[in-house]
Amino acid sequence: MKAGQDDMLGENTGAVLDKDPVGPAPAIVVRNLSKVYKIYDTPSDRLKELLNPFKKNYHRDFWALRDVNIEIPKGITFGIIGQNGSGKSTLLQIIAGVLRPSSGHVEVKGRISALLELGAGFNKEFTGRENVFMQGAIMGISRKEMEARFEKIADFADIGHFIDQPVKTYSSGMYVRLAFATAINVDPEILIVDEALAVGDVMFQRRCYRRIEEFQQAGRTIILVSQAPGIITTVCTRALLLDKGKMVEIGDSKRVVNLYSKMLAEREEAYAKRLSGGQKKEPQKDERLQSVSGLKAQSTSEFRYGSGEAEILDYQILDEKGEKTSVLALGKEYTIKYVVHFKKDVQEPVLGMMVKTLKGVEVFGTNTLYEGIPVGPAGKGSRLTAEFKFLARLHQDAYALTVGVAEVTPSSINALDRRCDISVFRVLGKRQWVGIVDMDVNISIKVQD
Repeated sequence: MKAGQDDMLGENTGAVLDKDPVGPAPAIVVRNLSKVYKIYDTPSDRLKELLNPFKKNYHRDFWALRDVNIEIPKGITFGIIGQNGSGKSTLLQIIAGVLRPSSGHVEVKGRISALLELGAGFNKEFTGRENVFMQGAIMGISRKEMEARFEKIADFADIGHFIDQPVKTYSSGMYVRLAFATAINVDPEILIVDEALAVGDVMFQRRCYRRIEEFQQAGRTIILVSQAPGIITTVCTRALLLDKGKMVEIGDSKRVVNLYSKMLAEREEAYAKRLSGGQKKEPQKDERLQSVSGLKAQSTSEFRYGSGEAEILDYQILDEKGEKTSVLALGKEYTIKYVVHFKKDVQEPVLGMMVKTLKGVEVFGTNTLYEGIPVGPAGKGSRLTAEFKFLARLHQDAYALTVGVAEVTPSSINALDRRCDISVFRVLGKRQWVGIVDMDVNISIKVQD
């Protein structure tokens, strides 16, 4: 059984080697990879340790990465997700050859091109044109070959006369435009993209993702780092969750993103408790993905998390006659209904729902807070019934339903019970169109006199 398929609640906090013995050959192999930095309180401590190498240590070890093991097969798009400081960029820089590991090794099979974090890779004193040719030289591409590719790079970057200005005069968006245009036009077998794409404007981001789609269709290997769960589930087949330099989970991208969302929710809850004086320390790192007592998934497809201070007891999709169904007719009205049991007094509860594709793409979601619907205080032991009426305007396909209840506090919104992918429903109909949502378009054609 592959990593990420055996435990839907993430009880195992140690990730295992992502290995598929019958799949394609690996493009990248990372074995026992660690990166440690020595942290000194003062510059003099560094000198003292240098002059007394066999005596007292004047530093503390900071492990940016520790014991990372992954295999990335050729031809897949692999995502890496995690909070700031989790080690994502360090891992990419080691794979790209920019950094040396403290221990372990990386094996890369194929020409690699990397768009790393903003500021890495280009000499700011050089012009854009000079940097393009320098990047080509670093990758072993002749100047003649780069000259043949330069026009294509300049057209994609679309920064006009700034191509002949020093990079230090560029805005962050212009920098990313040129860096990405260079990275994708040197014919790499492996493309690495850090979070730098988030800096570009919306139209350029779409241009970049179209190019990534072309790379995928050509069977190239892509490593994509992002803190946006939607991008990871939409673009990536498999993913890695890093936290504090360690592997938390590796496997199906949708599952990894669910674990990441759970981790963020638990840390937000801990932060709120510290502000209120109920907790003084961060949860221990080994506890960060433990399930809350009393909250259990009802099926192998469900992913569930929350504080457990409220519980969703029942859920169903009802047709116009009030009968339970899992098959929806296009254009008909349905109701998502569930019951919440509160185990403590909640001053401002929020109830919500979300529909996703089976690949994890968010189609639609809302809640009582977004809609401006006051729920009122809910006392301990009380129950509320939530009903969300909607028209089935979705393409003929299968979709997953998520429901949840949260608490609004002065500092945050804390998940009490969130049941992701509790059930799957299917939409049927004869109408044909492209995309996910039926916008109920009326077309009229008039002949001009």
